[in-house]
Amino acid sequence: MDKKELARLSTEVFPLFEAEPAVVRVDHDPVIIVGDLHGNLEALEFILETGASLDCSAFVFLGDYVDRGKHSIEVLCRLFKLKVDRPGNIVLLRGNHETAEINEVYGFYEDLGRDDEVFSQVNETFDRMPIAAVVNHSMFCVHGGIGEPISLDMITKDDRFDYLWNDPCEDNGLRSSFQRWGTREFGSDICEEFLRMNNLERIVRAHSALDDGYRWWFGGKLLSIFSVPEYLGPESRGAFGLLKNGLLEIFVFGRERKGSYSIMGSEKSSLSGVLCSGP
Repeated sequence: MDKKELARLSTEVFPLFEAEPAVVRVDHDPVIIVGDLHGNLEALEFILETGASLDCSAFVFLGDYVDRGKHSIEVLCRLFKLKVDRPGNIVLLRGNHETAEINEVYGFYEDLGRDDEVFSQVNETFDRMPIAAVVNHSMFCVHGGIGEPISLDMITKDDRFDYLWNDPCEDNGLRSSFQRWGTREFGSDICEEFLRMNNLERIVRAHSALDDGYRWWFGGKLLSIFSVPEYLGPESRGAFGLLKNGLLEIFVFGRERKGSYSIMGSEKSSLSGVLCSGP
């Protein structure tokens, strides 16, 4: 894959994103939910192959496809082609690294050989991406988080900052972030009011690198997942979720010694909380 192929695929996928609303409705069972990828093509291929083995062909990707990893162009080409080939089964949400002000600095612009034309074209395509997805009428999927609780029909592609950047925190309310300058953190009260207002059960988000690949917040009301193993060191894991028959199963994967990626554990939960864990 090279930047010419990316430019071609970007042109093909542009009208698909443009036709999608800011909040996409996804009604598939089963469906796999994927966190940050950051140019890790091996992780993407492993998740796709695992999905095939689980007889799952529907995917919701939560953003941050580019920057920091070695294969941003290849990851983006793979995802754009999947979207073109299977538009009803592939949802690509926008992450904070799908913005020009970020991906100009963190690697993608350099990966393109500082090609301004392709860089602008791809970022114009990013501008048309949806911001969030509601999966099976129960889960709100987003890259970052939420701000002031509002109804879903008030979310627009232009008013995206909170959804791409905000993080959960232990304290109630909304406050300025100590971790990311210029962004905000939201507490369990904000999460619960947003869910109540929109008749939803859970938020699933990405955006935060995690040693174990996932973390529960707010008594199971929010799940944070990150899909890049070895991002925080050789022992850190990646994770993705499979929603099937009303249960969300989290698969944790990584590399043992110098082998290929493999599943290292899983955990199932209902919408009311964790049910069981397994190897």
